[in-house]
Amino acid sequence: MPQTRSSPQHAANVLGAFSLVVADRMNAAAATLAATHEFLDGGSVTQLSSVLDLSHSGTVRLVDRLAVEGLVERIRAKDGRAVSVMLTSSGRRVALRIRQARSKTLTSALSALTSNEVDNLAAALDMTLITITIVRADERSAHNHDRPQPWLCRLCDFAACGRSEGNCPVNSAVADSN
Repeated sequence: MPQTRSSPQHAANVLGAFSLVVADRMNAAAATLAATHEFLDGGSVTQLSSVLDLSHSGTVRLVDRLAVEGLVERIRAKDGRAVSVMLTSSGRRVALRIRQARSKTLTSALSALTSNEVDNLAAALDMTLITITIVRADERSAHNHDRPQPWLCRLCDFAACGRSEGNCPVNSAVADSN
C-alpha cells in the first residue's frame, strides 16, 4: 500500500473502524473478567463500575450474570456493608483465555507493519490515550465527583504497557493530572 499523507478525517475514520473491530471482539463480561484478573480481584462493585464506566445497577446485574455462570463470587466484608468481587478458578481460566485472545487479535492486526511503523503507531496511540485520559478525567471531575478516576485499562496487559516501570501513558497522565 502506498504511503500517503492522511487527512484528520480519514485518520479518525480508520481509527473508528479499527476500534469497532477490536471492540466487537470484546464485551462487558470479558472486560469484567480481564480487569478483575489483572488488577481488581477483590475490588468492590463500585470500583468495577468505575472501570467499566457502567452504572452501579448495571454493574450489579453484570456481576449477577457472571456469578450465575460460576465465574465470579461475591465476598462480604467483615462489617457486612462492602462486597468484594472475586474470580473463581473457572473465572480465572476464562480471564486468561480472554487475555490470550486479545493479544492474538491485536498482534495479528499489527503483523503487516514494519517495526518502524509499529513504533510510530505506538507513539501516536500513546499521545491519543493521554489526551483521552485527560479529557475523561476532566469530564468525570466536572460531572461525577464520586468517580474521578479515568479508567481506560479494563482490558490492558499491564506487563505489555510497562505500568510497573512507569511507562503506561494512561497511568502517567493520571499521575500528572493529580
